[in-house]
Amino acid sequence: MNIKLFYKISVITSMTLFSANLKSQTTQSKELSKSFFQEFTKKINDSIPSIGSFIVSKNGNVIYEQYFHGANKETIFNVKSVTKSVTSVLAGIARDKGMLPDLKTPVLKILPEYDIPRSKFKNISNIEGKMQNDSIRKTVTLRHLMTMQGGFNYTENSQISTAMGFSSDPVKFMLELPFEEYPGDTFNYSSGETYVFGASLSRIVKSSLKDFADKNLFEPLSLKIDRWDTDVLNTNLAGSELFMKPHDMLKFGTLILNKGKIGNKQIVSEKWIEESTAEQVKLDSWDVLQNANGYGYYWWRRKTNGHQAIVAVGYGGQIICIVPDLKMVIVATCLLGEKNRGRVELKKLHSFIDEITK
Repeated sequence: MNIKLFYKISVITSMTLFSANLKSQTTQSKELSKSFFQEFTKKINDSIPSIGSFIVSKNGNVIYEQYFHGANKETIFNVKSVTKSVTSVLAGIARDKGMLPDLKTPVLKILPEYDIPRSKFKNISNIEGKMQNDSIRKTVTLRHLMTMQGGFNYTENSQISTAMGFSSDPVKFMLELPFEEYPGDTFNYSSGETYVFGASLSRIVKSSLKDFADKNLFEPLSLKIDRWDTDVLNTNLAGSELFMKPHDMLKFGTLILNKGKIGNKQIVSEKWIEESTAEQVKLDSWDVLQNANGYGYYWWRRKTNGHQAIVAVGYGGQIICIVPDLKMVIVATCLLGEKNRGRVELKKLHSFIDEITK
């Protein structure tokens, strides 16, 4: 046989065998992935009776998308406290526009109508104690509110938080609470503080949060958000009650993954994304966030299989989880109702996220 012909046949044979082997490995990999997600779908459906959707995006491509219990792409979910993370981005946009003052600015400088010292009235009982409370209130800054360190004697999901929600002026209600800690000393998760920040931000941008978001965040992301509930004074609730579709949440999470950029458009500065998602408060544990390792400006931080994640979390199982080093965004939503077990759903969803990032 001609030597050149022999070598040519050998090369072709080797390449064919290599291609066949590579194809076999690829097929096997795809089959394993398909098998994994089939089992994953069954487990999450069995484990979380209120699950509505679960989406995984990696490198900008959706690799898993599943809807449950009658939900679909068009289902609109109340994302609850995920709203806080949206408010964080709105604050960043306001800073980029030169509107947001230094975060060390006292909130009463922004909302002076709530600065009514008791010393101007006569014959008030315990005037010394109330004057001290007034002086502490003057030190509460925008940063304290964004990092949940306002110091107010407030408990989330309690009679006092219910009373705030039913009050004629939730901002006044919060600012008139006594202080349990000095502002800046202790982390205490508080939607009430977020509502005060939201009212301040609305005053700063001279617009409702919804209108500001439509123009500067939602429309640039091609999102049509129809509902963001308000309090009795028609102020959008900065800490909750924003309604989104799962893919709306995915786009928002992708914005964070891309450091504030979508396509060639910088929606919010990279500097703000880095600052707002960094550890602004030390947090080694949280009862619904396994492996928590800090809190930013309305963003949670946790480790998942050694990877640092940035997480927006809402009551009952509403989650946007961004894992930058995996180029991954994970979205989960749950239906609110009698089947929803509140914090149980959140704990279980974080464990399912850990299965994806493993």
